[in-house]
Amino acid sequence: MLQNDAVRTLQYDSEIRVAQQPNATEPRVYDSHISITSQPRPGSEAPRIPLPTVTGSRTFIPLSGYDCLADLPSVHIEQTFELNESLTAVSSENRYVVRSPLGDAVFAASESSTEKNRLLWGAGRPFQMHLLDKTHQEALVFRKKFALGSMCCQAKSLEIWIPPGNVLGRVVQSPTFMQPEFFIEDGNTGQPVFCVEGPANSGFCCFCLPKECYFKVHSGGNLRASIDHKWMASKSQYTTNIYFSDAKLTAKERALILASAFLLEYMYFQTRF
Repeated sequence: MLQNDAVRTLQYDSEIRVAQQPNATEPRVYDSHISITSQPRPGSEAPRIPLPTVTGSRTFIPLSGYDCLADLPSVHIEQTFELNESLTAVSSENRYVVRSPLGDAVFAASESSTEKNRLLWGAGRPFQMHLLDKTHQEALVFRKKFALGSMCCQAKSLEIWIPPGNVLGRVVQSPTFMQPEFFIEDGNTGQPVFCVEGPANSGFCCFCLPKECYFKVHSGGNLRASIDHKWMASKSQYTTNIYFSDAKLTAKERALILASAFLLEYMYFQTRF
C-alpha cells in the first residue's frame, strides 16, 4: 500500500528518479463486443518494478526494496518539517528522507497515525512508518503499538514488515534503569541478533538523554554498527546517523538496525512530547 503523501515527497526530491518502463508497442484496440466480468485488481504476488542497478564496491541488481542498503557504509535520517506544525500545538505526521553518504535519497519515510493519538501521546504515539524506495514501491513498514514503557506494564517495541506481509524482525526495549537498552530480534526465529546500548548513567528510566547522543549496536561482544544523533551545521538541523562498522552485515541486518534508529528517534529525540 503506497501512501500518497509519501509519493509526493519522493516526487519533490530531486535525487529520486522514477524507473520508467519502456512501452515499445501501442495498446491493443478491441473492435468487438466484450463482456467485462470482473475488474482488474493488483495481486499481492505481482512482480515488483525492477530497482536500478547498484554500483559501488560491487555491481548487483537489488531483488527487494531494502537490498540497496547492502553496500552503504552509512545512512543518515533527515526529518522534513512543515509550516503548519510550527504554527500549531499538534504535531503532524512526520516525514523523513533516508540518505546515503553522498546525499542521494535512498528511502522516503511517511508516518501514518491519527490526530487524536498525536495530541494525547505525542512522540509516544502508535504509528505506521512506510518507507518507499526509488521506484515509489513500499520497501519496509515499521509498526509501533502503544505502550507505556518497560516499567509500566509493557515494553516499547517496533515491528519491521516487508511486502507482501512478512515480519522481518522486531526491536524490543529492555527493562533497564540507568542505561537505554534494546534488543533486535529476528522475525523468523524470534532470537536476539543485536543489542543496542545507549550512554551509561543517563538518568532514571533513561528519559533525559541529551540531544547529541551515541548508541552502540553489538553482538557477541563485537561492535557491528553505531547510531548517533547530532547537530549538522550544513543542514541546520539534527540528524540521526547510522554507521555500519561491519562491512559483512547483510541487507536484512542493516534494515533492522535502520528500524531501531527510527524507534530511538521517536523515544528520545522528538521535540514535542
